[in-house]
Amino acid sequence: MPLADISKLRETAVVLVHDVVNSFVDPAKENYDTQIPAMLHNIAALLDAARDSGAPVIFAAPGPGENIGPRNGAKVLWGSAACEPPGALGPRRGDIVIRKPRYGAFHGSKLARTLRDLNRDCLIVCGLSLAGGVETTIRDAHNHDLRSILALDSCLCRPIPDQGWGFVTREEVEKVTLSILAERFARIASTSEICSALRGASA
Repeated sequence: MPLADISKLRETAVVLVHDVVNSFVDPAKENYDTQIPAMLHNIAALLDAARDSGAPVIFAAPGPGENIGPRNGAKVLWGSAACEPPGALGPRRGDIVIRKPRYGAFHGSKLARTLRDLNRDCLIVCGLSLAGGVETTIRDAHNHDLRSILALDSCLCRPIPDQGWGFVTREEVEKVTLSILAERFARIASTSEICSALRGASA
């Protein structure tokens, strides 16, 4: 899918890495998702392209008041290494880390103000998880009159356990979430397409 305004993407966009922190990508976790390594590989490529092009990189990570995770499940401990991005990804010099108290990256955080200060109006969003914080962030970006590009293969989409209406497969969750976002809130693209656009190549 070609990206609009390719020549301007480096001047208008930031790459937002949502909730990719040690606690959520730890292979020792009992519920570790085997698709995480592929997601991390693609995020690393996306960050390389952003830094090469001069596009800002923002990590949206759990902060004070954070209360995310399944109902009755373990919560993230603010202030611990569990809340930090994996060292292989960053932050690097010039990257920005914002702390958020809820699922989305905007509510209760400095994200909107940071984007204004950077004079950027487009979010390239990746991370965890597609139908949770990533979707919430993209919807909130729309309400802030900002554009969003979803890096599809740099996100993790999880299945949904039975909540009373039956188990929902990963594929079903992805199909519905992407359809809603594409119709109303975001452009969907692959990591390679976005990297090409950031570097000024044809996408």
